[in-house]
Amino acid sequence: MTKGLPRSLAHATVGSGILSNATDGSAVAGTGVTGDGTEMGTFRKEVITLDAVEIALTDEAGVVAYGGVKIFDFAEGAILLHGAVADLTVVKDAAGVNDDWDGDFGLGTVTAGNNAALATTEQNIVPTTATPQAVAGATTAQGKSTATESGSVLDGTTTPVDVYLNFLVDDADQDVTTTATNLVVSGTVTLFYTPLGDL
Repeated sequence: MTKGLPRSLAHATVGSGILSNATDGSAVAGTGVTGDGTEMGTFRKEVITLDAVEIALTDEAGVVAYGGVKIFDFAEGAILLHGAVADLTVVKDAAGVNDDWDGDFGLGTVTAGNNAALATTEQNIVPTTATPQAVAGATTAQGKSTATESGSVLDGTTTPVDVYLNFLVDDADQDVTTTATNLVVSGTVTLFYTPLGDL
């Protein structure tokens, strides 16, 4: 907690793998990921900053290229999710993805799998959202929680809930089997939530 401030206004800036604030117990995760956590009573706001975070793509032949990376660990217990916002830039780093690629992204509690769409818990925080067609290999990934995701309770009472940033690249726009390619992501993901406690 910041010295001289009441607990309800505690604020901390942290690096990868360090508790995001002293009373919550949540933590950012991954190389190139930092967090700036604020608590106001029981309400938590976590701004997760990604600095050139690499997401390796896997080719599901004839279907899609997919990849995901864990960026946050909630503390153990039930989590009331108020909402989330993602404001990211994305660039491919090799020729395995076309310069004008199309894709989708989402924020979920499991990593992306080898299917043609992000679904269920792959996108239960920020729903699957199309990325604008890339120019010279670069595009954006911007999205927010909707009424369906916001206000849901994530059950981390047995196993703490993780947060994954997930991407798909259209099959016609990639051959990452021949040329391994990462998506390189920078920007912020902001989470708003309340820990409800453990059983």
